[in-house]
Amino acid sequence: MNSFNNRLRALFLLLAAAAVAPAQANLTVHPMRLPVHDGRAGQIRVYSQTSKVQYVQTRVLRLDQPGTPEEREVEVSPGNQDGVVVTPGKFVLASGGNRLVRVISLESVRQETPYRVYFEGVPPPREDSTEEEPENPTANVGVSLIWGALVHVIPAQPVPDMRIDGNELHNIGNVRLGVTHIQACTAPRHCTEHTLERSLYPGARMALPFDPAQQVQLTVSYRLSYQGYKNYTRTLTP
Repeated sequence: MNSFNNRLRALFLLLAAAAVAPAQANLTVHPMRLPVHDGRAGQIRVYSQTSKVQYVQTRVLRLDQPGTPEEREVEVSPGNQDGVVVTPGKFVLASGGNRLVRVISLESVRQETPYRVYFEGVPPPREDSTEEEPENPTANVGVSLIWGALVHVIPAQPVPDMRIDGNELHNIGNVRLGVTHIQACTAPRHCTEHTLERSLYPGARMALPFDPAQQVQLTVSYRLSYQGYKNYTRTLTP
């Protein structure tokens, strides 16, 4: 029993030490969502949150079947001409400083295409690593976070459009619709607000939480990737 109590006491002390140890992210990224228009470049700034020099590496992944349960990330190999490129791909981030990174679309797109750009602190080259190991490694807890900025490549002529197909909302345009809510009216002044918060990418469909055939009018509220938080509405007749 004493052995069990001793182990339990040691566990409590370990948890308490971890709770009081200071922790902070080594770097931050802004913005976390970036539209890049056809043939142009966007900018992301990386900020240091530590007193040490950092080495940062980037990775670019394309999102396949975005906004669906089947969404997955596919790595874009360097030199691939149908994606985006980040420059510089690797860089040194000075203590307390920041670095501007350019995100460039390599080719025109027919419909909005999402990518995720990851920023990760990596160990320095061995010859550049001159710091000694700390005597008490538990004195500080360093949290090396990997930041993933969402990049939307927008076609040259964005066309937001939608229609009702059966009991689904179908995106028939070439850009993402950030659907926030739908107002369904069975009669004038007899309306119900449905909050959805769904990303509907070109060609995608979304099942509606009501029977459109029983409505006389639907008003869809949505946002566009390249317009920030500006709200739009579209009135549809089932």
